[in-house]
Amino acid sequence: MPKARILVADDDKAVLNMCVRTLERAGHEVTGVESGPEALSCARARSFDLFITDLRMPQMTGLEACRAMHDLNPHVGMIIMTAFGSMESAIEALEIGVSQFVLKPFRPGKLLAAVERALAKRQREWENARLRTLVPLLDLSRAFMHSTDLASIPKCVVRIAKEETQASSASVMLLDGDVLTIHAAEGLPPDVVAETRQKADEGIAGYAIVHREPLVLEGDLKHDARFQPQEGSKRIETAVSLPLIHKNEILGVLNVSKMGKGSTFTKANVEFLSILASQAAAAIDNARLFREIQDAYERLEELDHLKSEFISIASHELRAPLTVLLAYATLLGTQAPGSMREHLDQVVGSAMQLKSVIDEMISLQRIDTGQTQMNLTHVDIKSALNHAVDELKPLAKSKEQIISVGSIPQATVRADEQMLDLILRNLVSNAIKFTPEEGTISLSAESREQEIIVTLRDTGVGIPQEKLGRIFERFYQAEKALRREHGGIGLGLAIAREMAELMDGRIWAESEVGKGSTFYLSLPREQ
Repeated sequence: MPKARILVADDDKAVLNMCVRTLERAGHEVTGVESGPEALSCARARSFDLFITDLRMPQMTGLEACRAMHDLNPHVGMIIMTAFGSMESAIEALEIGVSQFVLKPFRPGKLLAAVERALAKRQREWENARLRTLVPLLDLSRAFMHSTDLASIPKCVVRIAKEETQASSASVMLLDGDVLTIHAAEGLPPDVVAETRQKADEGIAGYAIVHREPLVLEGDLKHDARFQPQEGSKRIETAVSLPLIHKNEILGVLNVSKMGKGSTFTKANVEFLSILASQAAAAIDNARLFREIQDAYERLEELDHLKSEFISIASHELRAPLTVLLAYATLLGTQAPGSMREHLDQVVGSAMQLKSVIDEMISLQRIDTGQTQMNLTHVDIKSALNHAVDELKPLAKSKEQIISVGSIPQATVRADEQMLDLILRNLVSNAIKFTPEEGTISLSAESREQEIIVTLRDTGVGIPQEKLGRIFERFYQAEKALRREHGGIGLGLAIAREMAELMDGRIWAESEVGKGSTFYLSLPREQ
């Protein structure tokens, strides 16, 4: 038998004492009174699971006491003891909610059996009520899972809390720093909603936040220091405040109250509100996170747009004067004497480096904006490699490097010829840049069933293993010192990889510090 809090009312002291002793021996917590008014006074002070009363008592009959008890607590179980039962009183008792009758005189075992049946019936009703409560919570949980609107979640929580508990008012207060403000409410005056601002440690809400647990207040709340009703508001009979906690962080509180004499929140109501508060806290936190991500994404889009505009304007404004500079420097170089020609060659070399940076920026912009147009044709891989090497041999020669093309199969790839040339030149120039003077660079290719793999090996500085995966990221170089020594803005490999992927190809690398690097380019083979 489940242990319960039981209230017994009987004006016969002998019967009352026998009932109290019998129930206490069974392990129940029992309170005995001699009249209906005393029973109601006890019920207002605390809640009981079961009420046992004599049918005929002075001042108030057992049926009157049961009816008043049901008004105080609709979920209390009730048993009537009587020696003068009638059909009319039995029908009235059943209508009130009395579940068991015990006919006097009775033995203790008969009383215990009736109590066991009444408590079992109450338990079933409790479980059914709990299941009915879980249905709106399930629907609410599904709605919260897909909700990203921070403003709508508190409104939904307030509506559900008020409807399911038959409350007079409900509100959600959220923390902003150390101040609580009402974000949604039903049943409260508009001016109270608009003007309420309180510190996080004040009132009922502050008490729930500080102690991080639900607070239930019943009775006359005017004199409760934890409750400060708004001026002009109606008398609140009972109130519940529950902290909104998610991942151990306090987000705010859910406040629910009832007005009118005899109003109360049942145990099921408090359990429902606790689950609702937990779900609401998770949903509010998720909505805030989504809002932060969305704001960051919008800012990122704005910055990306500004970057594209900058690249477009800068490349246009730089290319025109650079073209003139290259043309006149080249022309003067053909006419200038020896020492002057050397200086002009340095001007042309620096201008070509600047042109390379501008070309990389433009290529990057076209990839991002989808303006890169591909003209896929049959490209002879041997011719493409030789062309890229021939263009960059002067640069390798200036560093006294040996650059060679090894075994190349007679095969074609399906690719954009200009794009492939840019990829190969980026790979070769990158090898030249990071290979010391008198180093060697070799290219070869291997034909497989579905692809052609180009291999480029150098005897350069090598790349640390922990940084090898990042060398194809935009603006990345393994070491800042390398950027200072060799120049460049870290876009060549990133552009090469992204262009290769546009043609259904791929690029990867292997390297060992101090022993050079090997880059691989795979492209679909033309059957």
